[in-house]
Amino acid sequence: MKSKKSKLNKFIWLLLGISVIMVAIVVVQFFFLKSSLSDGKVVEGTVVNGVNIAGLDENVAEAKLKDEFTKKADNFKLTLVHDGKSWDITKQDFEVNTDIHSILAAAQEREQLTDSYEKQKNLITNLQKEGKSVNVAINYVFVGLDKKIDEIIKEVEVEPQDSEITFYPDRKDKFEITDEKSGLRVDKLALYQNLNDNFLKSNKITLELPMIEEKASVTKEYNKTLTHCISMFSTNVADSTGNRKSNVNLALSKFDGMVVNPGDTISFNKITGPHSEENGYKVATIIYNSKFVDGVGGGICQASTTLYNALLLAGQKIDEVHKHTLPVKYVPLALDAMVSEYISDLKWTNTTDYPIYIHTWHDESSVHCEIYSHTLPVQYKTRAEVVKKLASNGDVVQKDVKKEYTDKVLFEGEYYRISYPRDGYEAVAYLQTYENGKLVQEEEIRHEIYQPQNGMVIEGVEKPSDGINPINDVSIISSSTHNMNNDICTVPTSVCP
Repeated sequence: MKSKKSKLNKFIWLLLGISVIMVAIVVVQFFFLKSSLSDGKVVEGTVVNGVNIAGLDENVAEAKLKDEFTKKADNFKLTLVHDGKSWDITKQDFEVNTDIHSILAAAQEREQLTDSYEKQKNLITNLQKEGKSVNVAINYVFVGLDKKIDEIIKEVEVEPQDSEITFYPDRKDKFEITDEKSGLRVDKLALYQNLNDNFLKSNKITLELPMIEEKASVTKEYNKTLTHCISMFSTNVADSTGNRKSNVNLALSKFDGMVVNPGDTISFNKITGPHSEENGYKVATIIYNSKFVDGVGGGICQASTTLYNALLLAGQKIDEVHKHTLPVKYVPLALDAMVSEYISDLKWTNTTDYPIYIHTWHDESSVHCEIYSHTLPVQYKTRAEVVKKLASNGDVVQKDVKKEYTDKVLFEGEYYRISYPRDGYEAVAYLQTYENGKLVQEEEIRHEIYQPQNGMVIEGVEKPSDGINPINDVSIISSSTHNMNNDICTVPTSVCP
């Protein structure tokens, strides 16, 4: 118990000691500004900018400083020169400061005193005993001089100009890069040093403005490093209808020439929508409720899928992506990107340190997406595989109760096929990382299940009259699954050469 009490006492005394020291430092700093004044008189030996005010009463000292500084101001002329031009500063451009306390404060700052307690104590003692000759910066004596000099500096300084990139995706030379230009800054530290030194010697001062070259932050050579093709991806539209091709091309064209800066997040739907006829989209085949039907904007998902795969190969961070309910044949399974306004989107963020530039284009058989940026430290490829086939349950026969297919079937025993059974698939996609042509990492990025689909067969509902035999094609209601081999894409991804 005694040991704990002893430690507590030591801790309390330590806190008290620190508090005393802190108070002492504050008191010393407060009295420093008063240290050149003793009982209202300036101590012996005190000279300010050549004006001796030693032993004078404070009011007398201020009057003397005012008189001397006013005389200096009356005859003062500062001429600043640069590039064949000159600017004159005279007493009309500033006011004279003679407040002795602010002058002493300026002297403290100009002497660059430290916060050391011992050093301050010694300096204060010397001031009290011996006085001191101090040179106050001219901008403390002539108030407003700073503002006038700054106005002149604004006229002569030249901002550096960074090199800039203009992206022309449809040109052969897609990037136009300007030269950088250096700027000029006034070396204010050197200017005021020269000004203060000359102020002690003369009232007529002519100074050449000291200039410093300021390099541009972005050079042309740096911008050239941002123009490499880092990925490309293509999908086939050769067997698409005219309307579907038009929709794919229109959606992809919205990204042609886009610049995505570091940190930017992009939404496919926001860029391409609304997917309406008013916005130029046409009626073509879409997947709706696991069926191929006609709808406005059919083919847009091929545009999003093409862009998605190019982004993967460019090292972009995918924030949102969705599969189709049915396999599509223009891209390997688990590498598709289905979009639907207000429901499903493709979103990504540029998490690299560099902007990316997107170029999209098309020809009669394919659509293409190219991405340009700084060369990647690694190379990316994708790999997709089907890990399981999910067998379909065959056909479902549905009576034409609503009489929607009377032009196809009428009587019981007559059948019309709406769709074939389709097997489902479980598929996995991987992002591969290569360094110097060697595979160093393979990361699973997608694990998707495409559910099997039953075939749909419609049967008529009318009972045939005597003598009428229904058309009965047994092959129509066969439960065999439609061959899907041609519906699964195994085309490898592509990258820039």
